[in-house]
Amino acid sequence: MKTYKYLYKKAKKVLFPGVYMDTFEQFNNDDIFKILDSINTMWEYYVVCHGKYHAMFVANTVEYLLKSLSYDKKTIDLGKTAGLLHDIGCIVGRWNHASMSAAIVSVWLESTHLSPEEKNMITQAIENHSRGKTYSSAVDAALYIADKIDASKKRNLTPKPNHVRYKELSTIDNVKIYVKDKTITVDYITSDILHIDKNKSPYNSIAEAAKHLGCACHFNINGKEYSELN
Repeated sequence: MKTYKYLYKKAKKVLFPGVYMDTFEQFNNDDIFKILDSINTMWEYYVVCHGKYHAMFVANTVEYLLKSLSYDKKTIDLGKTAGLLHDIGCIVGRWNHASMSAAIVSVWLESTHLSPEEKNMITQAIENHSRGKTYSSAVDAALYIADKIDASKKRNLTPKPNHVRYKELSTIDNVKIYVKDKTITVDYITSDILHIDKNKSPYNSIAEAAKHLGCACHFNINGKEYSELN
């Protein structure tokens, strides 16, 4: 078994070929996607996709949220970059991957022209994306929401019918998000009944992140309002 330290060094070698990038479009390339997609096959216990599909879903959702709420172009760019790279640390393992992702990205950003505050905005959002609760910026809150709502069968990998997470995602066909009049609406498309009230924890945390963006949060099932958490 490769050691944690060895894998971290390997990740740095793969990720940092000497060309440093400071915008989403520069990160948005095949080399990054190869690394992201390798994550799905590296570890046999991965049931849920942490590769290109998830990274792009999160990056695009962060962009939509921030743009809809009239944030400036720079903030949107930082948010998309954080969204794309938030799970890159999974290359060395699933556990504590948020901290590892932040550590890798912080090294990557050292030679960019971003200000210390901008670098910190990216790495802090990545560091916090697994736990939520407190948010250091709009990028932080938007990344948390985007990551947590990506909960459909599109993220399932190798079928594991008895795995709790696999069964949960299998009931959701798609997830859509809308912003209007300072209200974020998350719409779960499903052919099965989705019982939000059985475990409100993830929904409450999404609603708390929405508050940081100055928004209320509604949850719909197949287009019909199911719950409102303020």
